[in-house]
Amino acid sequence: MQVVLQIMLALVACLLGIATNYATSTDRAPWVLELIRRGSVPAIGLLVVAMVVGQVVVYRLENPAPQQTEWPRDRIPYPGLDAYDEDEAAVYFGREAQAAELTRRLHAAAPRPADRFLLLTGASGSGKSSLVRAGVMPRLRPRRWTIVPPFTPGPNPLSALAASLAVAGGGRDSAGAVLRRLRQGPDGLSAELSRLRGGRFRRVLLVVDQFEELVTLAGERDQAQFLRALHTCLRRDPAVRVLATCRVDLLGRLLETGHAEFLQHPVAIGSLGTSQLAQVVERPGALVGLSFAPGLVETIVDDTGTDDALPLLAYLLQELYFACGPGGTVTEESYRRHGGVAGALARQADSTVAALNCPGGIDSVLRVLLRFVTLEGQDPARRPVPLAEFTEEERHVVDAFIEARLIRSDAVEEPGGAVGDGRAAYAEVAHEALFRQWAPLRQEVEARAERLRERAELERWAGEWEGSGRSVDYLLTGERLIVAQRWLAELEEAGQASAPARALVEASQRQDQAFLRRVSDSIGRHVLASAETEPERALLLSLAALGECAPSALAKRGLLTALAAGHLRTPLEGHTDTVRDVHWSADGRLLATASRDGTARVYDAGSGRVLRVLPCDGAMVESVAFSPDSALLATAGRDHLVRIWDPESGAPVRRLAGAGDIGRRVAWSPDGSHIAATFKDQVVRVWEVRAGQMVRELRGHNGDVWGVAWSPDGTRLATASHDRTVLVWNTETGSPVLALTGHTEFVEGVAWSPDGQLIATGSGDQTARVWDARTGAQRLLLRDHTDYVWNPVFSPNGRMLATPSSDRTVRIVRTEDAKVVAVLRGHSDTVWSVAWSPCGSQLATASTDGTGRVWDLTPRGAESILSHGHEGPVNQAAWSVDDSRFATASDDGSVRVWNAGSADPDGPVVGLGERVWSVAYAPHGDRLALSTGDGLLRVVGAAGDTVFERRGAPVEGCSWSPDARRIATGGHDGAVRILSAVDGAELSKLTGHQDWVGRVAWSPSGRSLASCSDDRTCRLWDTADGTQLTVLRGHGNYVEDVAWSPDETRVATASGDWTAAVWDTATGRRLDVLNGHEGRVRAIAWSPDGLRIATGSDDRTVRLWSADTFEEIVVVGVHRDKVTSVAWSRDGTRLLTASADGTARVWQADPDHDRLEARARGRVFRTLTPDERRQHLLPPENA
Repeated sequence: MQVVLQIMLALVACLLGIATNYATSTDRAPWVLELIRRGSVPAIGLLVVAMVVGQVVVYRLENPAPQQTEWPRDRIPYPGLDAYDEDEAAVYFGREAQAAELTRRLHAAAPRPADRFLLLTGASGSGKSSLVRAGVMPRLRPRRWTIVPPFTPGPNPLSALAASLAVAGGGRDSAGAVLRRLRQGPDGLSAELSRLRGGRFRRVLLVVDQFEELVTLAGERDQAQFLRALHTCLRRDPAVRVLATCRVDLLGRLLETGHAEFLQHPVAIGSLGTSQLAQVVERPGALVGLSFAPGLVETIVDDTGTDDALPLLAYLLQELYFACGPGGTVTEESYRRHGGVAGALARQADSTVAALNCPGGIDSVLRVLLRFVTLEGQDPARRPVPLAEFTEEERHVVDAFIEARLIRSDAVEEPGGAVGDGRAAYAEVAHEALFRQWAPLRQEVEARAERLRERAELERWAGEWEGSGRSVDYLLTGERLIVAQRWLAELEEAGQASAPARALVEASQRQDQAFLRRVSDSIGRHVLASAETEPERALLLSLAALGECAPSALAKRGLLTALAAGHLRTPLEGHTDTVRDVHWSADGRLLATASRDGTARVYDAGSGRVLRVLPCDGAMVESVAFSPDSALLATAGRDHLVRIWDPESGAPVRRLAGAGDIGRRVAWSPDGSHIAATFKDQVVRVWEVRAGQMVRELRGHNGDVWGVAWSPDGTRLATASHDRTVLVWNTETGSPVLALTGHTEFVEGVAWSPDGQLIATGSGDQTARVWDARTGAQRLLLRDHTDYVWNPVFSPNGRMLATPSSDRTVRIVRTEDAKVVAVLRGHSDTVWSVAWSPCGSQLATASTDGTGRVWDLTPRGAESILSHGHEGPVNQAAWSVDDSRFATASDDGSVRVWNAGSADPDGPVVGLGERVWSVAYAPHGDRLALSTGDGLLRVVGAAGDTVFERRGAPVEGCSWSPDARRIATGGHDGAVRILSAVDGAELSKLTGHQDWVGRVAWSPSGRSLASCSDDRTCRLWDTADGTQLTVLRGHGNYVEDVAWSPDETRVATASGDWTAAVWDTATGRRLDVLNGHEGRVRAIAWSPDGLRIATGSDDRTVRLWSADTFEEIVVVGVHRDKVTSVAWSRDGTRLLTASADGTARVWQADPDHDRLEARARGRVFRTLTPDERRQHLLPPENA
């Protein structure tokens, strides 16, 4: 209609112009036109009238007056703190002109999409929502406009829009269905509005109240989706208009959303003048007969002078209405009693608090009210809160403020915290003026401002996560999660945490824990693979995995493995340059180092604490050596001197003069009477210490002389030179008696074996060699190093040789067969020198990295007791009757007995000269049964005396019957024999196995016997008549060991197929398979209480399993080589294991991982580097 009228007015204007031309023309015209000219004057009058009338009609169409409705006398004419709604247009006064202007602008043509978006801005409480709802919408409703009900974006703006569209559609589609269509793409909104419009010429108005919630409550993803939908709709459909309201203080943040073109020309809501305020006060009351005492309206208008004028005025008017009622008169006294404009709201809040009479006083009330506050920008804003979040006590406070009309709820709540349509019931403050006008709440908001901002940010993150459909991509990680956890903890403590924030943090924590567990597992796998080559880093990573990530089973196993591999005991720190030499005092108390920083240092060998610093006038110190009685210390260096010191006091004792060049190495004669030193001038010099006189110069090398070592009897001296030779000198004559040749590069290191039979050398050709000290013949050639080998040293018993190298490692090899028994890794540069402790269990090293280190050659892992003394693999270990001792059988041909509390030897060593396969204590007394690889079975008494012995096929396993009267054996001839424990007489022979028989086990009652074999079976026998009861088949490789459950209903077997299995003894049915080991399972034992099964494997681990669920419980410990046997103590608290690493160990069946972590921390002396942390996905150390 409006368009048609505008076209007609345009035609009328054209006709008016033509008529005016003719009326004023003086030209002669044909008679027809002359007639027209004569009638043009009346036509002009008629056309002017038509123009005026048309313009009035168009104006009325563009600026329609709101529909006039009757106002029931019993209806409240003042909305209080609530915004006016559309059905309250009849009592909405004061902004008619601005409502008309907004209506005109919506009617006006809008060629650009930005012109179709109208943004109304103003301060909080300025009446924006009321103007739109009660001023503009009623003017549009009768003029062929389709109006979508107003909505606020909230944290999920698309969901809020969908709910409003569903209402506009009359409920034909659910809000969920509409939301799904909206999410299909940015065209969804345009399609929905086209569907709603109904007629081709109808316009659609979309009203978005509190548009600022897009930046205060909605997440970035939801915000972007909503704005993109609006933008697309306005661009494609000229009939759509959007009218939005926004707090002016948040307009700047909206401009940053990427759609600034829509926000360039906002409309500011005007302030109300005196006359307009008077209408707001007086006219709504007049509709219900409410009058004001003379002059009171002017007083009220004068008192309305604060920023919160309108909400305070509205609240006061509502309270006055309630006090006076329809037809009543508001008096001055009533007005003052209610506190006036400024005090009415505060008075009501105070009254509400007083009536509540909470035990916690006003503090507990404020704590509840703060839940309704959010802080975005500078001013506090209201925040809807689900009623279900409140406790019973908190709900009592909320209900009281609802009753006082200071808080409103969106619906009447039904059981379960929902409203009638199934939505959650929410409550919010009636107006934000409460935050500013009631002093207690205002002060609390100011005091808690930072926490409120934190909560707002946390809830914004929660909104983004909810809006994404709880996508894992929106969960918090890293620093954000740490911050969110701290914020949530503070909010929980203050009673201000919300359910969405709590849900987000908890879900993020679960994901973070899952991620940390994956990181922990990854680190655990890396440690298992690298512990032998990078033991210190393995310990550091294990500690990080357990302490910073999650205590996963792999990480715990990694820690055990790293502990077993970590030889490092103590660092020797303090030097600032290369440490060239290290020496151990003969009494084991002290360590001395020589460094190119110009000092020697004396350390406490136990703690690594520096005791003395010996300054050498700034000259680099190359060598250091204790006298045999530990009373003196000698140093040599680049000051051309040999100095002698008192190591206890650090005082210099004397200088040995006569050296002509830089000193290289220094060595004491075995009796301590002489010192030999080597020098760069190719001369070896010998001094008599007491007199300080040089007694001999040894010349014969053709290059720098470096290494020097006295023979144990002091009659010979070996020296190593860069001329690639080692010379052996007669100390009496000073003549060379032997030359060791064969190295192809310089030789710097030389050492005698303790028995004087061997000489070891280290060379730049990357080899160490062992020579016959009498003939000069080469005995061993050690090629394991990958760089120069420096100064090798024999162990005190001569059975091992330590070789330091520029490849940053020290290798420990057996002198008998050159087998590498340990590799010490941890230095970051060349290792120059090594020194054995007098007992041979520790080694000290010196390195270019500026440190010395002390290493345990048999490192302690997680075990509580470790026995080492065997020189070969230990094949079995067995507890004594009272668990106070245990016996071990070894490949070295011996059986040893140890104290179970201290691991000290506790009985005679039984030497058999052949590999000992098995050992078993009798159930009563101290007798031991043992078997060897050459077919010997022997029973010995406590003193090591032989009770009896017999020979036959090699016996791998032997076991005592529970009554100690019989012994069962398994032999390589495939037979199981039951022997008399008195004299070894054969009582019965059980046949059926098709291959070697290994270990055997008696049932607890002694009525049955189990045997395992290389034929991949385990067989159960009746010991009374020797009949075969059951054959257990199913393993894919040798059956290595077998154990009975205490109730004899099940047996467990260990196999070379990397598994263990549990079987029903009555039926022979396999009940389950224990999977997890990564190597042959060689040993198995059932706990005395029947609840757990222990296994030992070639993967070096000792593991516990549940005997009920057959799940792995824990890795108890890790050996350095395969585990060969496992046995429970009688009280079930300890496990005894034997290993090919030459040790037996006692473990706690329930490992104390806190204790193990403490032990690990005592073995690391640096932290992970940033690169190491980054490589393994660990956060920065200071994060």
